[in-house]
Amino acid sequence: MNRPRASRAPRKVPQAARPVEPLPPPLPLALLDHPLDYFLSEHHRHRIYLVGLRQAATAGSVDREVARRLFGFLAVELPLHWADEKIDLLPCLLRLARPEDGLGDVLARLDADHAASALAVGRIMAGLFEAMMSRQAVLRLDPALRATMQAYATSKSRHLAIENAVVLAIAGVRLRKPDLAAISSAMKVRRVTHHVDHA
Repeated sequence: MNRPRASRAPRKVPQAARPVEPLPPPLPLALLDHPLDYFLSEHHRHRIYLVGLRQAATAGSVDREVARRLFGFLAVELPLHWADEKIDLLPCLLRLARPEDGLGDVLARLDADHAASALAVGRIMAGLFEAMMSRQAVLRLDPALRATMQAYATSKSRHLAIENAVVLAIAGVRLRKPDLAAISSAMKVRRVTHHVDHA
């Protein structure tokens, strides 16, 4: 007597993990009139992109469009943000900070974080670019790339927490209206120069 064949379980098609929230576009240019508010809002936006990186890394795959948005953020918008801090915000804040603020040690730690982040971001961009060379709608991610994405997202989350709790808090006390106006103007010029589309 022939036994009925066990039905095969349907093959699972790899599904890309989607970010908890849609990846948001650049912030409205008008918000730059209030640069400290802009920094806080931008940090929140960065956290959403970190969620996207974590979920893609956990899934081992990512939608092509999500990969494109993540790559664009890392390649264009993140360097602009770093320039905002290193060229405009932090030098001005250092001039006005007081010894009791203890800002020097904090900035030394953040600077070391930036150096490590730059290396990680370069690896992530290279990995995403390689994955996007595929014609697939859902892109598979290399295990080493996934590990780098997870490690970067964890480190960057801590970095943002320190910037919000320490750097921007001190800036809110020490920076004066002319300082904020100068920072705002420089940040606007940087974005117009780089042709960044804003909401």
